[in-house]
Amino acid sequence: MNKVILAVDIGTSSLKASLIDMTGTVLSDARCRFPSGKRMAKDWLDAFADALRILAPPPDLGALVISGNGPTLVSVGKKDEPLALLLWNDPINIGHGKTAQAGKGSVAGESPENPSIFIPRLKAFRDQNPEGYENAKWIFSGPEYLIYCLTGNAVTILPESRFERAYWTRKDLEAVTLDGSKLPPFVFPASINGVTDGRFPFLSAGVPVIAGGPDFIVALIGTGALEAGKACDRAGTSEGLNVCVSTAFRYPQIRTLPSVMDGLWNASYLLSETGAMFHRYRKESGQTGRSYPDLMKEIEESPIFPLTGEALHPGRAVVEKIGFSVRTGIEVLRKATGISPVFYLSGGQARNEIWNQLKADITGSVFALTATPDGELMGDAVIGFTALGEYASLKEAARQMVHIKRIYEPDPEKHVYYSEKFALYENL
Repeated sequence: MNKVILAVDIGTSSLKASLIDMTGTVLSDARCRFPSGKRMAKDWLDAFADALRILAPPPDLGALVISGNGPTLVSVGKKDEPLALLLWNDPINIGHGKTAQAGKGSVAGESPENPSIFIPRLKAFRDQNPEGYENAKWIFSGPEYLIYCLTGNAVTILPESRFERAYWTRKDLEAVTLDGSKLPPFVFPASINGVTDGRFPFLSAGVPVIAGGPDFIVALIGTGALEAGKACDRAGTSEGLNVCVSTAFRYPQIRTLPSVMDGLWNASYLLSETGAMFHRYRKESGQTGRSYPDLMKEIEESPIFPLTGEALHPGRAVVEKIGFSVRTGIEVLRKATGISPVFYLSGGQARNEIWNQLKADITGSVFALTATPDGELMGDAVIGFTALGEYASLKEAARQMVHIKRIYEPDPEKHVYYSEKFALYENL
């Protein structure tokens, strides 16, 4: 019997969900956007309910697997009511009148002496939401909050044991007077953390609820970046370039974290707002009513080098700036690792085929689009079927379930033109 997993990922602007079978085939999917304005935990639950209504999972659903962004923090009170929420990209006060924003304190920039991704944001959560912190029974990230709402079990998903200091240790919490009793115990991806209680329509009671993990880790799983030399370009509002490597190292602008695979590591370069930058251009130029493919086609057809007296298309200027920042990241990774990989695409930006080709032309790298651009959802499915014993390991499941749909190779002539402009960009 071909079992089906319901994969759910809590993003920055929307909740995504898919029904995926053991072969890696996406049977149906849903994307439910959150309302504009300040985010509330209720938005996640409402979007989840909408996704269930759209997908109508089968009664014999194999499992539900949940991932999401982080370090987003939400506290719940003694009656399980949500109290306060701090998104991963909300600006936080880091002292001396400075703020960290858009992930700059969450993925890169911490000192080796204080490598935690979470502790700076836990401190900010406490300082910015004192009542929400003091009255909290538990403090979760988004995926764990949804697991708690579905099962009543409080957990924190730790990607792998080597991640403990990147999250927190008891000693590190005590050093900054944070209350560790508010933080649920660690579990690992693929752990079964209870079953659904039947409170949500369209979702049967008794379905196993499985820990996915933080979205960037799950996207690596869902693009098969589980072997040294394999890479993932995960791009939505922000963008992360990731290469799986066999040894840990320090290098400027690179954050090295453990892989979920024992003995391997992930070297990442973060671009905090590539997607947000294009969204701002679209909004400020009054083109929010145009589709992304239509706008990108116009930009792609505009001249790379305008004729004398003509101006560069303003959208092209934005796209090239984004592309050059991606190229910088790829070149930094190449220097740091010695690897020139194929980057498997994941995230909202991967849905735009014109942009995928432009990215290849600008950077000179090869990009691969899998059967689903939502690497997080495929990663959830890989985790789910491994947890259910259908595959012996995450690596085996990924090899069987992750399929390439299209390869984007750089156009040699266009790459030469972009390289000329990139040299000027580097010298600005």
